[in-house]
Amino acid sequence: MRYSYGSPTSKSGNCTDGEVALHAAMHLRFGTRTIQTSGAASDHAHLNVLRLRIHKRCIGGIIESFFRIISKATGSWLQSKFPEWFLPDKIVLKRQKENWEEEFDHEVIAYNRLRPIQGLTIPKLYGKIQYANTRALILSDIGGSGLSIPDGAVLDEQDIEPLLHQALSSLNEYGVCHDDTRLDNFHLVADEGKDKIMIVDLESADFDQTEEELAYMAKNKTKSLLHGLFEDEKMSIPGRGKSTSRSAQYIYDNSFKLVQNLD
Repeated sequence: MRYSYGSPTSKSGNCTDGEVALHAAMHLRFGTRTIQTSGAASDHAHLNVLRLRIHKRCIGGIIESFFRIISKATGSWLQSKFPEWFLPDKIVLKRQKENWEEEFDHEVIAYNRLRPIQGLTIPKLYGKIQYANTRALILSDIGGSGLSIPDGAVLDEQDIEPLLHQALSSLNEYGVCHDDTRLDNFHLVADEGKDKIMIVDLESADFDQTEEELAYMAKNKTKSLLHGLFEDEKMSIPGRGKSTSRSAQYIYDNSFKLVQNLD
C-alpha cells in the first residue's frame, strides 16, 4: 500500500495538532492526487479521528470523471491501483496514536483480512498516507451514530440484538474477533431504509481464535453490549416509578423541555 503525504493549514496559517482536531483546512497528498479538505475531530475522545469533507476542484473533477468512465471497462483493477480518484465526498482520516505503531499495523492487517465486508460491516479502507509526520488511514465515513450516545441508542433490545450479533458474526467468518467492544465502536447506520450495525476500531482485533471460540465470543460480546445499553445505563424517570434506558431518558427530557417552551 502506497504512502502519500499531507500537511495541515489553518485560516491563520499556523495550526497546531490540537487545532487540526477542530475545524481547519487540510491538504492531503494521496497517491497521484492532492486533496483539499476541511472538517473536525469525530469527538473529544477521539481527536486522532477526523471526519472530513473533500472540496473538489475543476481539474480534479475532470480527472475523477475520466477515471470513473475508464473503470467501467477495467472493473475494480483501476480502483485498486488509483483509489485516490474514487473517494466519496466524505472521508475519515484516522491518525496513528503516539507510540501505537504495532496497533496501527495490526489494524491495517485486520482491514485487509476483512476486505470482502469493507463498506458493509466495517468502513472501507482506501489507503495509507503520511500526514503531519504521522501515519494515517483514509477510511469511508460510515455515518450513523455510536451506541454510546442517545442518537445511536434508539432501538429496543429485541430489535438491536440481532443486528449486533450479525455484525460481530460477519467478522468471525474471516477469523476475526473484535476485541474492543465499547459502545462507541458500534454505529447504528441506515442502509437503504433498514437499520444495521457497523463496527469501527480494529486496532486490537484478535486473529487467533477457533471457529467455536469465535461463535461463543460473538454471543458473549452481544450480551455485553446489550448489558451496557439496557442495564448499566438505566435511569429512573421522575414520576414514572420505573427505570428506562438513556435513549428514553433523552426523549423524555427533550419532550419535557418542549412542553415547557409551549407553556
